[in-house]
Amino acid sequence: MHGVEHDEGGIQMTVKENQETLVHTKAKELCSAMELRGWASTKFVPTPPYGFTLVSMTGCRAWFGKRWGMICDDMDDHLKLVLDVPRGRSSADEISKRLHLPLVNGNEGKSGVEMIDNRDRNTVVIYLYIDELESTEFRNSEIMEFVSDVRRWSCL
Repeated sequence: MHGVEHDEGGIQMTVKENQETLVHTKAKELCSAMELRGWASTKFVPTPPYGFTLVSMTGCRAWFGKRWGMICDDMDDHLKLVLDVPRGRSSADEISKRLHLPLVNGNEGKSGVEMIDNRDRNTVVIYLYIDELESTEFRNSEIMEFVSDVRRWSCL
């Protein structure tokens, strides 16, 4: 009887892991797509429990520090891509149109783009929910092209 209870617990854990798999898989796919670009100066630093931090080994143009983004896979229902963009490089409207995602104000529970105005840079947050993630192939996506532009704008 005790063994059966243990098995049921294992099954429940497996179900929870399966729910998280798409977000984690897509986060790894995004890292892999970035690595294929051959960005020698960018490191993907695992940052539990949030995901991966994008670090420029050469530093950033518009602010002190080396972090220029994060891939957050810590939620079950969405992936969050956070990118620091030098001020004046792009507007929220331009990014929204480019990525075919609506503008959102914080996490509204749907895929979208938010721009946060920081003193020395803008932070773009891209929320990708399950429905969007299922149909996104990062390798040849407009999201990857945008990340590539941000890296070029941000990193020395």
